[in-house]
Amino acid sequence: MHRFRRGLAVALLMAICLPARAEVPAEGRFVASKACPALQSIRKQTNPGDVTIEPGTAYAVIAKNQKTPTHYRIEVPGAEPSARWVAAECGTPEAAAAAAQPKSPAAQPAARGPAYVLAISWQPSFCEGNARKRECRSQTNRRFDASNFTLHGLWPQPGTNIYCGVSRRDRLASSEGDWEDIPPLRLSLRTQAALEEAMPGQQSHLDRHEWIKHGTCYPGRDPEAYYRDSLRLLAEVNGSPVRQFMAANIGRDVTVEQIRSRFDEAFGEGAGERVRLACRDDGGRRLVAELTIGLRGDIPGGGQMRDLILASSPTDPGCPGGIVDAVGL
Repeated sequence: MHRFRRGLAVALLMAICLPARAEVPAEGRFVASKACPALQSIRKQTNPGDVTIEPGTAYAVIAKNQKTPTHYRIEVPGAEPSARWVAAECGTPEAAAAAAQPKSPAAQPAARGPAYVLAISWQPSFCEGNARKRECRSQTNRRFDASNFTLHGLWPQPGTNIYCGVSRRDRLASSEGDWEDIPPLRLSLRTQAALEEAMPGQQSHLDRHEWIKHGTCYPGRDPEAYYRDSLRLLAEVNGSPVRQFMAANIGRDVTVEQIRSRFDEAFGEGAGERVRLACRDDGGRRLVAELTIGLRGDIPGGGQMRDLILASSPTDPGCPGGIVDAVGL
């Protein structure tokens, strides 16, 4: 009996001391077949923002929880944090090779240069579910983000290309939402001022999180260059018919086809096929939350939006449409 107890104690001690099984890196897409919660933590069952995946929508896969997964870690545009766990039973995974296939018969240009995704948000929609955040408490209908797209991030692809050369401490702070624990970034006064306007989430240290997770994998690994280039691309969209269309339709329903059409008008025929719409539910309303735009080419070298977007591959449209939310509504 004593031997049995000693053996049981050793087994329990080993179970406590052994590290938790690490997630398994994975690529491809997860195509949702039903609405399911998108969790920040499987163990704690936490879901900031009460995010739900949308049936028929494809999400980039980052990892799986084990070799034969019960859950997949995916990128959910518009969610904070955007990396979420969903149950395997809620959809179908597609391998990276299959996910890369064009979703339209449009002719494909030769793939040249690295691939990226530019994620831009419609801030009033974000603030509907995050009213306590600093950037939402201070939002007014006269502020830049009331009628312009704001910067979420510029994401080197594939989706697994994250946290390059990052310390374990900073990676944990980023993935767990403890962004205030990430060291402040060294930016020029000009870039800092532009970022304060174009990325309201900087008040909650979104700039630090995006740099640690995605910017460290950007060519040159320099936060000044990373944000200068991100702001330049955002300005191209905000200076186009896309932004004008959104501002003119605040409070109204718009469709993804209308948004894609404005991208064609602004950046050339076929540009809209490289744009995906993400929405969020707010009570009985569905709101336009975010656009993710596929890009390919030399962004650090000054590549322009028209060339970058047309060089990328088409994607699925995502959400069919929603309301362009107004501040405070």
